[in-house]
Amino acid sequence: MTIAARFAAHAGDRPAVVSGDGATVDYAALLARARAFAHALGPEHAAGVALLADRRVEVLEVFLGAALAGVPVQVYDPAWSRAEVAAVLAETRPSLVFTGTDHDVPGVPLGGLRDWVASRPRAPHLPEVPDTAPFYVGFTSGSTGRPKAAVRAHRSWTRTFDRYDEEFGIGPDDHVLVPGSLGHSHFLFGAVHALAAGATLHLLPRFDPDLVLTRVREHPVTVLYLVPTMFEALVDHGRGHFPLVRTVLSAGAKWSPARRARSVELFPGADTAEVYGATELSLVSVLHGGTGPEDSVGRPVSGVELSVRGPGGTEVPPGEPGRVHVRSDMLFTRYLSPDDGSGPDADGFFTTGDIGRLDAGGHLHLLGRTRGMLVSGGVNVYPEEVEAALLRLGEVAEAAVVGLPDGYWGEVVCAAVRWRGAARLDLAALRDRAAEHLSRQKCPQRLFEFAALPHRPTGKVDRARVREMVLDRAGDTVR
Repeated sequence: MTIAARFAAHAGDRPAVVSGDGATVDYAALLARARAFAHALGPEHAAGVALLADRRVEVLEVFLGAALAGVPVQVYDPAWSRAEVAAVLAETRPSLVFTGTDHDVPGVPLGGLRDWVASRPRAPHLPEVPDTAPFYVGFTSGSTGRPKAAVRAHRSWTRTFDRYDEEFGIGPDDHVLVPGSLGHSHFLFGAVHALAAGATLHLLPRFDPDLVLTRVREHPVTVLYLVPTMFEALVDHGRGHFPLVRTVLSAGAKWSPARRARSVELFPGADTAEVYGATELSLVSVLHGGTGPEDSVGRPVSGVELSVRGPGGTEVPPGEPGRVHVRSDMLFTRYLSPDDGSGPDADGFFTTGDIGRLDAGGHLHLLGRTRGMLVSGGVNVYPEEVEAALLRLGEVAEAAVVGLPDGYWGEVVCAAVRWRGAARLDLAALRDRAAEHLSRQKCPQRLFEFAALPHRPTGKVDRARVREMVLDRAGDTVR
């Protein structure tokens, strides 16, 4: 079954999407628009179209309509610079671009989508689309270089729908609020899964804590998709209780345990769930609130096999770190460019380079990425592992760990932090407190304070930009 077939099964006059301005589109109308778009796609579009996605309902018309027509959609992030968009366009060469952003890209504005559909000849029938056909090209975050284009088949998402159904039970009675850009795979997936489940999807014109809490207050929102920076803003801004929200789904970065604990102030009845996955992997594991170690990313969901392997490619025992390999029916098919590497291996396993370990209870703990590892005094230090320890400290609101070159140590471990309120720790206190959760050899050797840390669209702190900030201030170390 294709993703569009699941959506089409719910056609009727029930509300499908409540847009940012409060306008409602029912399932029958959305299906009719998606079908009209599908019929407007010709043979010249068979290899794929591109979508500079924003937060309009037209994004879903393009995405679902293309799926009905068997045409893959390359989904670009509107946060990309013009140079980044131009570089991806030159490499992926879609037949047409649909854009709702202010990028200077030739194409069809989403605001004029229905006029474009009306001007096109209508294909007499739609093809039978197998679930093995490609439907979506997503892009890695590109934190260490240009983003890679990963090709997904319908089956990879419909199987992921099944796992979300098992884990979160989203169905026709739910109202699902997706406040982020549909150019972000976490929010795009959340929106499409809501429609596949027959739920009512809520979109917002932009992320703003007032807008989010107003929508939750005025509508029976039961499921909320977030990234940690959004959650931080809601906790800082929010007043009142919203007991109807039963599930808060976060992805993209690790939650601060202190902030997770404060979620009860806003959402007293909610399961605050962290999901771990990747563009190539889809869903890997879930940490439901209060169900496992806070520094883990939970247990793998059903049908996911994990193999943690050492440098020689052999599995390491539980508790030992290694590269995390994943096998499931949710993986991507291949990269669009062979230069980016291959897809899953002959045994069906794939790794994105995450380093982790499995504990005795089967929980996965992520330590970092192979390419982001620091070597300080001969010790391998993964920034994510140190950041997780720092985020356990109540005084630390946000943290990023980077390395600076040093003639003696090779690299010194530097912590860039944003404090919570008026709280402060000096370097010695920070090291002592962090050492409760971390080997002292891995504790920060230099400490930098910032009023704000930069973020990538995924919600993760932009470590490359943090390193530039630290380099600029390297003479002003807080000791």
